Amino acid sequence: MNYGKMIYHHRKKLGWTQETLCEGICSVSHLSKIENGTKEAGIETIELLLKKMKVEIEDNEIKLEDVMNQLKKLWNAIERTDHELSQLIFENLVTKEESVRYTNISNEFLITIWRYYIFIEDIKMAKKKWKQLDQNRKKFSQYELTKFLFTLSLYYLKEKKYSDSLLVMDEAQELAPNIEIELQEYCFYRALVYHILNQTSLSMYFCNKAIPIFVQNNNIKRILDSKMLLSLQLIKSSLLQKAEALLEEVIDSSLILSDRTIHINALHNLGFLYYHSNQNKKAIEFYKSYLSNIQENTEEYYTVISNIANNMMILNENESAIELLGQNLEKMKNQNSSIYIRMKVLFYEANKEEAQLVEYLREVALPIWIKLNDSDKLLRYYGMISDYYEKNKSMEEQNNLLKEYNLILLNVIESRR
Repeated sequence: MNYGKMIYHHRKKLGWTQETLCEGICSVSHLSKIENGTKEAGIETIELLLKKMKVEIEDNEIKLEDVMNQLKKLWNAIERTDHELSQLIFENLVTKEESVRYTNISNEFLITIWRYYIFIEDIKMAKKKWKQLDQNRKKFSQYELTKFLFTLSLYYLKEKKYSDSLLVMDEAQELAPNIEIELQEYCFYRALVYHILNQTSLSMYFCNKAIPIFVQNNNIKRILDSKMLLSLQLIKSSLLQKAEALLEEVIDSSLILSDRTIHINALHNLGFLYYHSNQNKKAIEFYKSYLSNIQENTEEYYTVISNIANNMMILNENESAIELLGQNLEKMKNQNSSIYIRMKVLFYEANKEEAQLVEYLREVALPIWIKLNDSDKLLRYYGMISDYYEKNKSMEEQNNLLKEYNLILLNVIESRR
């Protein structure tokens, strides 16, 4: 128990100065050293100081071993995405925060509580805990710092700061080269960030590292999550038969486990698979099945709408695509979001409004896709603009576009290495 911290906390809580507290007990310099942990104090002095503030030592005593076991159980429940169990453990633990504040497990406690807030996507509380922890960062042990950095990478992931997330993961791995053994989700989340950044080879590599780690830990939910993520990388790499076999395996497992979430997500990935195998009617069928199981008017919902519309256009069902896109574009409030931009591009494309499409691509869409390193869209639409320029623009404008396109192409090649 860190009695110095306890005394400091309760003194500040009462709004007392050091002079007020130590009067008749000890000198101000002696109290200052106790609070800063630079001097050991006798139990009699501690009792007198606490008694003056009407604080009982027994009220602040807790069984640290029991709390540490609960912290491990909470972390494990989060790793297994067990929302019900993690909530029960959290509700029990959070009542001990005041007492843990004065112990050598206070950092471990706060990091785990922070991890829970990120897990339940309470970003406001997560940000508050991060600031609280960052003040003590210089005092962390190596293990605490590794855990802190890993959790910070997850916070950045939720905030969509993907490059920052990777940088912090790198920092954590430098501290703990075997981090994937200490923190079983490390490879999975690294694969997820690479997937978001369209770095397919790296995402596939870390998926293949994550699966045996989860198998070793008997983490069934995360095994299936990793296989789902891997299936997307296989599809992007045109390994369609392997992806289909993997997804069929995931669907069978989801039915055995009665895991509705995994089953629904597998429907989405099958839609993605059939799009890439030119089975567009089948793709629409699976995307619609997925759509009926998710919340409307969310980013995820509109992403699937755009996927359905894209498949309709491939089947020359442009009128259906225009109707679907038009209805949903009207509902969207944020016209600067990447999914709105994607849908607006498809809308102009389906309407065959070439001039408007090229203008919107140049002014709005392409700068966003360059920033996101969305190589598939960049290659597709630069080619479309090039065709338009050839028919409607001067030779000088065509050459300038060609230089721009070549630069983008080099960046795409570099990102895929």
